[in-house]
Amino acid sequence: MRKLNYLWRLLMTGLAFSLFSIGGLAITLFAYPVIRLMPGGPARRRQRMQWVIHKMFGVFVGFMCTVGIMRLHLNNAEALANARGVLVLANHPTLIDVVVMISLMPRSDCVVKAALWNSPFLGGVVRAAGYISNAKSSEELVEACVGALRQGGALVIFPEGTRTRPGEPLRFLRGAAHIALGCEQPILPVVLRCDPPTLSKGRPWYDIPPRRFEYRLDVKSPLSARDLIEPDLPDTLAVRRLTGALETHFALELAAHGQPAH
Repeated sequence: MRKLNYLWRLLMTGLAFSLFSIGGLAITLFAYPVIRLMPGGPARRRQRMQWVIHKMFGVFVGFMCTVGIMRLHLNNAEALANARGVLVLANHPTLIDVVVMISLMPRSDCVVKAALWNSPFLGGVVRAAGYISNAKSSEELVEACVGALRQGGALVIFPEGTRTRPGEPLRFLRGAAHIALGCEQPILPVVLRCDPPTLSKGRPWYDIPPRRFEYRLDVKSPLSARDLIEPDLPDTLAVRRLTGALETHFALELAAHGQPAH
């Protein structure tokens, strides 16, 4: 039975990612042209496209749960659904982190890789959704993210910049701190855990764990960037101190749930 269960989950994992690609293509071919023709300005079209992506990601997550690939545990997820004008920061253990989070957020902005931004299949979709390309210079990227937050959006950022390998310590880049200090909007921390580890950095999709993985998403209380550091610090030092404070905050949250803080 264990062997059959493993083979079933392997087959369903491959099918899930195939359906994800097909869904992205369907949005490009059908939903995107329809939304472009609907009345309303760019802001309204952006909201509609974000809603479509939110629904597609929800179907993907629901499929993975239904066929026994994963079990999803949510705590305070309604805070994501209602998030407006907040910087949503999360650790990054798996490939599907952004998918799970946006499946819970009807409206959200996020930073996407340049390859996706310029993709002939999904480039138009992510641009229409108002997502932000990471191909910008550091200054332009921070400015675009701050602008999105000031317009009342919820911006999803992974401060690590890439997925963490299991057992490695958290290492936050300074971009999230630059954005947090630039906009002075609330920070909404989201702690993500996956047991057994899967879909982590350097691990292909077909290297599945021996059992269904438990994916836990825990939305914590909002933070204020200025409350995490001393007042009146020079900009460079303030960014460095805030980066360290956020890194420590997430490490302690993970350690409190049985994961090493390193």
